[in-house]
Amino acid sequence: MNRQFQAKISIKHYALLAVLLSVAIYFVWHTEMLSYQGCGILMAAVLLLMVIVIERMIHTTYTITSSNTLIIRQGRFSKEKAIQLDDIDRIDQIKRYRIGNKPLHTYLAIVLKNNTEYYITPRNEEDFIKCIIQKKKKKETDE
Repeated sequence: MNRQFQAKISIKHYALLAVLLSVAIYFVWHTEMLSYQGCGILMAAVLLLMVIVIERMIHTTYTITSSNTLIIRQGRFSKEKAIQLDDIDRIDQIKRYRIGNKPLHTYLAIVLKNNTEYYITPRNEEDFIKCIIQKKKKKETDE
């Protein structure tokens, strides 16, 4: 059975969207500074970038399959990455930007045996780590 985890959306995603929206509104109001065609092309590029950011926010998933593979999908516009659970050396939980004792941003660093690192942000980090550990133990007992 496959287990799927959604990505959590951080404040920096919302900040990026706010900046892109501000730039798009600026191009709408100040079309007289640029030619209408140039302003339209720039605004279309900014709006396309907004669509890509929203797509990545909504459709990023981490799937642990029954064949002991972790599949990282970061939206429809990105290539999916497949990682064998046997290749995972360790998973580090990284906490950044603290206010007092509470971290504002946490993510997981998946380190493979060949020292390749993947940084992911599943919503329920503890369940994600437990699921990977259980899958690895189950495979070891089956062998």
